[in-house]
Amino acid sequence: MATRKSPERLAAFTDAIVAIAITLLILPLVDAASDEINEGSTFGAFFNEHFGQIGTFLISFAVIARLWVGHHRIFEHLRSYSPRILMFTILWSLTIVIMPLPTAMTANFALEPGVIGFYIATMAASSLMLTLLVLVIRGSASEDPDDRLPLHVLVNSGGTTLLFVLAGILGVVFPTVNYYALFILVLSWPLNVIVVRRVHDRPADSNSRAPRHGA
Repeated sequence: MATRKSPERLAAFTDAIVAIAITLLILPLVDAASDEINEGSTFGAFFNEHFGQIGTFLISFAVIARLWVGHHRIFEHLRSYSPRILMFTILWSLTIVIMPLPTAMTANFALEPGVIGFYIATMAASSLMLTLLVLVIRGSASEDPDDRLPLHVLVNSGGTTLLFVLAGILGVVFPTVNYYALFILVLSWPLNVIVVRRVHDRPADSNSRAPRHGA
């Protein structure tokens, strides 16, 4: 049986990592603004010159924020954590720590398949870690028996991961599409609504199964 360990400290650890990573995203723009001021540039000229960099900052900010929300919701259903939950959480944290690097590369490197692939693959890897977390937690001894993870959370997380992978393939194979391939993620919302409705229409809840031990 998994050792009973409170997930609050682990959640606080990941929250701190997300806060630092999401703050690091803006630092290249702050440095660029300082350089522009020293060169006597104007407000309008700065935004015109760094439009692409601002765009990638906003995309990365939105993605990290969404991934954090997903992680936060998953942890709401935990009463303890096991070694496997700890492992996938640390791996997920690694993807968040890496995120500012491809974000900076997209702003300073030419549009090439390697940079596009690295940028979107980091996001896909982060989403995959969340999906694996849900798989490990659902039905395990670490799951809160009074507040179990719904099936649609797993479906939504897995679907989002697949959309990230598809976006990466589109962005790499079709350079003209590049980072705009990420807009395919808007499909995750209507797909999740459809899944939630179908799950709620089912006569029996799959979460009623007995928890397995030793997750």
